[in-house]
Amino acid sequence: MTWKSMPPAELCDIMDFWIAAPWPMSKDEAQQRAVERFGWTIEVENDTPYLMNTVSNFTTADVMTIDYKNVMMDLSLDTSDTIREVTSESTAFLGDAHTLMVREGEARWGKPKLEHFEETTTALWNVDGGAIVSFSFLPRGLSAEYETPQGAELERKSGDR
Repeated sequence: MTWKSMPPAELCDIMDFWIAAPWPMSKDEAQQRAVERFGWTIEVENDTPYLMNTVSNFTTADVMTIDYKNVMMDLSLDTSDTIREVTSESTAFLGDAHTLMVREGEARWGKPKLEHFEETTTALWNVDGGAIVSFSFLPRGLSAEYETPQGAELERKSGDR
């Protein structure tokens, strides 16, 4: 079986793009910027626009975008294929890919905070502007999240960070 994962430099370039973006912005603005910068697409279902990373050609293409009162709070995406049947080989593949992603992130943003919960390992960085970047390993796949400065502040106020 052959699986794909995002090259670490590409993933960190995506996160650097969001770090440098002029926050706050609306969900529509963020989605349009992703289309223009990364070639991603927007698909509309039941009058709701969904951002899709069709460029990476992973098992799951949707990019979750969460807003509150029309202000973007969070953007998360898969950074590998979804593993249907977890094996020692697939776990090794994902573990190696995650390690390389975290190393690239560390080279750019410094040492991450590592969180472990059950089978999930997440590396988190507090980055310029008050945002949070995280890369997560799960046995079924890898993901990345960018919490906007507004989303990170809301999470800090709630006591989650």
